Amino acid sequence: MKTAIFAAFALGIAFSSQPSAWAAETQYLSFQLQTGLPGYASQFHPEPGHFSLNKAQLGEFVQSVIKAIGLTGDARHKLAFAVGPLCFDMPDEETRQFIRDAFAVARENDVAVALHIDDSMGWGQRKDLISNPDNIETMDWQQTPNTGRRMDWGRTPTKFAPQMCFNSPAIVAAVQERAALIGTEVKKETEALKAAGKEHLFAGLMAGWETMIGRDFDTDKALGFRALKNRGFSEANPPKDANGQRVQVVHEFIELWAASLRATGIAREKIFCHIAFTPQGLDHKEKANTTSHFSPPEVAFGTSYRPGFSTYPEGGTFNEIQNALAAHGSPRWISAEGTNVSPTGMPSGITMETYLGRMFNRGAVMVNVFAWGVGGETMRGHFFRRAAEDPEPLAAYAKFLRGEPLVESAATGFSPEILQAKMQRIQKELPAWVQATKQQALVMPKMGKIQELVKSKQWQEVNRMADEVLALISAPKAE
Repeated sequence: MKTAIFAAFALGIAFSSQPSAWAAETQYLSFQLQTGLPGYASQFHPEPGHFSLNKAQLGEFVQSVIKAIGLTGDARHKLAFAVGPLCFDMPDEETRQFIRDAFAVARENDVAVALHIDDSMGWGQRKDLISNPDNIETMDWQQTPNTGRRMDWGRTPTKFAPQMCFNSPAIVAAVQERAALIGTEVKKETEALKAAGKEHLFAGLMAGWETMIGRDFDTDKALGFRALKNRGFSEANPPKDANGQRVQVVHEFIELWAASLRATGIAREKIFCHIAFTPQGLDHKEKANTTSHFSPPEVAFGTSYRPGFSTYPEGGTFNEIQNALAAHGSPRWISAEGTNVSPTGMPSGITMETYLGRMFNRGAVMVNVFAWGVGGETMRGHFFRRAAEDPEPLAAYAKFLRGEPLVESAATGFSPEILQAKMQRIQKELPAWVQATKQQALVMPKMGKIQELVKSKQWQEVNRMADEVLALISAPKAE
């Protein structure tokens, strides 16, 4: 993901008692197991494009988590693993077998299983779909096809298959077919769990993977003009609110997936969306995109699913999520993706216990932790791996699984929200200072240094340089 200077999460969420409408249901601490998709490798395959993992590999992952934490919890606080992405590119029979194996591993190890569906990224091998121009999103009213979907997951963008058109008739039919396949197999497995008195070993279905209308890879242009055309608009007859129309397209796409899963007999309470509407590693320019790729918080609330979000601790993540939930009656929800560090590598300033508490104490029924085991031994020291696997987070996991209250502590040491405030102040005051003093040459090298430090993730030094800039522009002006 792109580097962020200005983003850091805000503390101080007011804690309130749980709404009486919240039913007493199992809360799941889940760990994501990547199955891989084109451009994105799994834990067990060093090269991207390998999809399935065999049952032994699934068991190996689950047992590594159990061994590290030391317990699996009970029917109220349960250890889980989430498998995915289950994408269009995964062959049908392979998908069925994968679901069967995942449920078998859950039963054998007394852990819950969740399934994480990639709704639109991994479809490049579906030649029946991708060869049809009507299924490809466009970047203008002339219906110029996009060159590929751009994902800013690192210092350089990752190129995925072209962004699909969510409301193309062929895509709608393919979603219904794919959801029926997945849902039917899951329904069989959940019925078996119910018969054995182990219904709590099914954590749920995440129907999406940060659902959005992505941007064009080559030009970074916004897409969605094919979807607008399908809604009856054109250059001669444009919508009054093109962004709002595309938001509706995304919302309807999420609802399509969820409703199609529900049609197989899966309960709404077990179906969740997955969106990312907060900065989460994106730079200021990307944050300014009015609707975060046309996937603002309101699309997380639907008739066939419950809300799910990415929850990396950056920007106002937790405040913004809680505000969105409160505006919709404070429903139960999940963290579909996240861990206690920013994708930029910026430390959160809080403990894993606090990170988990900010969700489980506020209505989350599942927190799905990313990064466990990613990259094997060669990446054991990576900041994502440390955030998920170090002794402090292991102790927090065990505390939750024992059913003990999670205590939320204030940030100590480095504080990303304080750095955010400093950078916002610099952004606001620096232009006027330069205009008044004509000393641009004095401050610009310091700003350039800040940019270099951000790129190398030296956040303590970024903080120190921000102090130097503030001291300079705050100094009393000479008479």
